[in-house]
Amino acid sequence: MEPEERESGYRKYGGLAGAALAAAAIIWVLFHVYTAGVGTLPNYQQRAVHLGGALALVFLLYSGTKRDSTLLRLLDLIPAALSILVLGYIVWNYNTIVENTWFTDEPVEKLFGVLLLLLVLEGVRRALGWLFVGMIVAFYLYAYFGNYIPGMLGHRGLSIDRLIYAFYLGENGLLGPLMGISATVVTLFLILGALLNSSGAGQVFILVAMRIGGRVRGGAGMVAVFGSAFMGMVNGSTVANVTSTGVLTIPLMKRFGFKPEFAGAVEAVASTGGQIMPPVMGPGAFLMAELLGVAYLQVVTAALVPSLLFFLALLIGVYLYALKYDLKPLPAELIPSAREAFAPYPMISLLIPIGILIYFIVNQYTIQLAVFWAIIAIVALMLIGVLLRPQTATSEAADRARDVAGLDAPSPAPLAEPALPLGERLSVMVRSVLDGLYEAARGVVFIAMIIAAAQIIVSLINLTGLGITFSQLIVNIGQGHILLSLVLTMIIAIVLGMGMPTPAAYAVGAAVLAPPLINLGFDLLPAHLFLYFFASVSAITPPVAAGVFAAVAISGGTIMGTAAYAMILACSLFLIPFMFIMNPELTLQGNPLDVGLAMVSATIGIVFMSITAIGYCRGPVSWGPRILLALGAVALIDPSWLTDLAGVVLAGLGLAWHLRFDKQARRLAVQD
Repeated sequence: MEPEERESGYRKYGGLAGAALAAAAIIWVLFHVYTAGVGTLPNYQQRAVHLGGALALVFLLYSGTKRDSTLLRLLDLIPAALSILVLGYIVWNYNTIVENTWFTDEPVEKLFGVLLLLLVLEGVRRALGWLFVGMIVAFYLYAYFGNYIPGMLGHRGLSIDRLIYAFYLGENGLLGPLMGISATVVTLFLILGALLNSSGAGQVFILVAMRIGGRVRGGAGMVAVFGSAFMGMVNGSTVANVTSTGVLTIPLMKRFGFKPEFAGAVEAVASTGGQIMPPVMGPGAFLMAELLGVAYLQVVTAALVPSLLFFLALLIGVYLYALKYDLKPLPAELIPSAREAFAPYPMISLLIPIGILIYFIVNQYTIQLAVFWAIIAIVALMLIGVLLRPQTATSEAADRARDVAGLDAPSPAPLAEPALPLGERLSVMVRSVLDGLYEAARGVVFIAMIIAAAQIIVSLINLTGLGITFSQLIVNIGQGHILLSLVLTMIIAIVLGMGMPTPAAYAVGAAVLAPPLINLGFDLLPAHLFLYFFASVSAITPPVAAGVFAAVAISGGTIMGTAAYAMILACSLFLIPFMFIMNPELTLQGNPLDVGLAMVSATIGIVFMSITAIGYCRGPVSWGPRILLALGAVALIDPSWLTDLAGVVLAGLGLAWHLRFDKQARRLAVQD
């Protein structure tokens, strides 16, 4: 289901019903914040409360049909209550369940297991559409009928009793590790991002981006790249990033000459890249550190050069596009002054929570505690702003960002008008916080449904041994053809991650694909970073391309056109992982000379690939030079000096061909 269709099926309540639903959603979100500060519940209990609330809310927030009515809303109270019942059973009987390896009350637990599966399938259908339901059903059919499947994909098959137990009560079932990530790390980052937007501090990213990138050709696109990169570091979700920053950056790009499809693509690709950008990298980086048992700073250090290469490629792509279509910088009167962009209070409101987050992480506190204190800091700074100023500077920053984007609607989170007395300002601030928490609840419900689907698929992959089959296939291919093996790994990682948030997509990829990469001799951290990059890019890869759909809902462009431009802009994102897994020096491993040479080689390759993708360099580039430039960029993947030399020669020939013959062809065309 496309974003605009999901939104049309999204229910809006008023009056007492709306207040009650909002209160329940906010209390559920605050449960996650509270347990992050004082300590989470035991695994099954924390995850059951998280999923039970998400599943109940999905039935109340999303209509099951295109036409909604009061009767249907009342009837949906039944599946919402059943969701709480079947998951509340696990919370209540936690000790008994974890002490046993099979059913303890078989009739009840079998009934609840089947009922929960049906509820999850319906919740997934409402939030995500039939595609994910079809995927889950296909994996269950594969699990049950495995003994009828010939060849290496066949397995002994799983009984219905085994499937029900594994799904409902098994430690790797619906409440397995991925749901644990959703119940803690992912949810907390979504709350953090929502409150940053609600406070107005998140809009400071846009003003700083305008100041940095607005004065070059295609300035509106540069603003989108910088702004989305900044925000993407924090929220760790491509879709959440597109919907938060895209409402400002996409109208800004369209206002200054960008095609709707290209504007949506820039926002989707930049939002994707934000998740690989240090120093935060969203929740996925913390998950990688936990899986590998290494320090978080080691993951961030390894990702630094690859992420800079990606954003260099994206900035070059936007700049060349602006030259190709003669797009101008932002007008001087719309570029914020240094005083506006770097005003002390807004910067403090932004930097203190992020600084607290990084401080706690660097000092090896839990991620949950780090995000908890960052959230507390946001609310405290909002309160200080209301007490000390009639209208906080963060609200002014939000208004200014929307004015520049050409939006007529008021700031999404105005904390106060100058003339309001203190009591009313406090009331408006509280309402702003509650609105932020409610928006966070909406986001968490949607993400929880995605992760529920992902957790079921991962569980079935493990139960059927499909992951081992994939591993054997990749290792067998890789023993003679390393590059082909990596390409196959890339394809599988993207397919497995389609439609999932990056942490879930990476977790699936790591479970299935990391072992064969290690067996082929690749270093541990580059191998996992390789999978993390392609888990990120799955958000913009057709046919699912959740980030593209979210951008199209704002830009009004076509889906296929936006997806095509996204693939063009992200072509370097497909190339960079091959560079650093083949050449670990790009993850800052090795002696400084080798690291420096690897960076120079990779930068040259990225520049060549960007010119190839956009097809412009001091004029349109014909297909002959573009093919040579692309071959040169690909040759630079291999770390040997011979392939580097071949790459430079090929790309140099392509450039020379273009600069001489393409220019001559343009001159003759003008004369004619």
